[in-house]
Order: sequence, then structure tokens, then C-alpha cells
Amino acid sequence: MPRLALALLPLLAACAGAPSPPEGAPVPVVLMTDFGLKDDAVGLLRGVVLARSPWSPVVDLTHAVPAFDVAAGARLLVEAPEVYPPGSVFVVVVDPGVGTRRRAIVARLQGGTLLVGPDNGVLSLAIERHGPAEVRLLESTRFMRDRPSDTFHGRDVFAPAAGHLAAGARFEDVGPVITDWVRLTPPRATRLADGGAAGVVTALDEPFGNVWTNIPAEHLDGLEPGTRVEVGVGAQRLVATFVRTFGDVPVGQPLVYVNSRGHVALAVNMGDFARTWNVEPGQQVTLRPVP
Repeated sequence: MPRLALALLPLLAACAGAPSPPEGAPVPVVLMTDFGLKDDAVGLLRGVVLARSPWSPVVDLTHAVPAFDVAAGARLLVEAPEVYPPGSVFVVVVDPGVGTRRRAIVARLQGGTLLVGPDNGVLSLAIERHGPAEVRLLESTRFMRDRPSDTFHGRDVFAPAAGHLAAGARFEDVGPVITDWVRLTPPRATRLADGGAAGVVTALDEPFGNVWTNIPAEHLDGLEPGTRVEVGVGAQRLVATFVRTFGDVPVGQPLVYVNSRGHVALAVNMGDFARTWNVEPGQQVTLRPVP
């Protein structure tokens, strides 16, 4: 942004009735939704945040969470608080229960990072991973737009609250502390007696078609790279090689590896594992070293 425009920001904000800039570095606001980018919904969230905290950088984690998929949203959010600067404010809108009796909440994690969103479990994995956290109901109407829509709380409840908090409003003023916030209970992977492991498919790594599982890397800590592994996924069986990275097998060959999130995954070098074997999230996965 040109220097003149930067210099004019405080004057423009004052004319618009926005708050004065807080001391220190501007607080980033991070957006994550299942809205997609085909209409103006994400742009409206940005505008609402900036109207309340004009100095905050507003960035996107993703707007491609599968529609209505709270568990996928929770999985995609869980790592982000440790990547963004401490004190960042996240707006998370995966909210199939919008307008119903489901509650709105704000969670404060260790380091001061704030999560704003619906109390449907989408925040719960991040709260548990980066806690202990304090969770409050978002009840104060001064943190919301006037006359909130029943079907667009992202614009009228969550984004304005995030903007106020980024501008320096007190977390304690959003509403009372609660301890009964909704917690997801993801399926757990298990070790097998023969040195293998069992779990489920959690996601497809698009556009590559790699298959991610919930099996942590340590469940296969007895396997050496180059070990042949019998893979069961859904009703199908195949043999693949446990390797460090894709290029460790010839092009077109299946492989087992540890992905960037520390979990076991399946892939085809320069190919698409998910489409080749018709894999979908939720299917059972077993991995056993070949004798």
C-alpha cells in the first residue's frame, strides 16, 4: 500500500467512526468457512471486520471446508493457532445449525489467541490442543451488528465480534464463562499385535488424491523405510511400500508415508490413490507389514 494511503488510514477510520488503533502491532484476523468464493459472503465478513478494526490484516485459512462438515472444519482448524502469531483472532463459520438454539462462543487459548464461532464442536479440537482455554458465551449485543439475520451469523455475530476483539475490546466482556461447550470425539487409531495399525480415512488431500488417515506416525515406529505393507482400505487390499517421500518408489506405484501433519497416509507416485481405489473419508484402514 502506498505511504500516503497508509498515512490517511487513521483519518479515514476516524471519519467512519472506527476505533483508534491499538498500541503495538495490528492483530491479525483469520477467516475459515465453508462458504466457497462464488459469491460475496467472504467479502462481507472482511468488510465487517475492517469496519471495526481497520488496521488488522484479514487473511484466509480456507473457505473450502466441505459444506456443513463440522468435523472437517475442526480438523482443518486444529493446527492453525500454533502457526499464526499469538493473539490472532480466528473467525470460524461452519454452522449448519445457524439460527437454532446452538450457542455462539469465543475461546481464549494459551498465548492469547481467540477463536470465534458456533458451539457445535468445530472449535473443540483446537481448544483442547492449545488449552487450557477459557470459553465464554458470545452474548453481548454490543459485539454484534444491529438486528442480526437468523441465517448469516458469520456476518452479523462472529465477524463483528472478531473485529471488536482485534481492535482491543475485552474478551471478558463478550459474555459469561462456560465449561459445557460442545466437544467432538474423533475416532481413535489402534496398534495391531503384528506391528501394524488400524484407523479411518480422515480426508482426501486434493487435488493429488492422497489419502490421509487418523493413524499417528508413532503407531508404525517399528517399520523401516522400504518395508512392504499390506494395506486394507474399505473392502480392498493391496501391497505398498512404506517410504519417506513420493519419489522413493517408481512412478505409478502405491506407497505409505507420514504426511505433513504427522499421520500415516497413502499415495501413488505421480498418481491419484483415492480415485484409483475409490476411497472416501470414513472408510476403515488397516496396515500390516508383509512377512
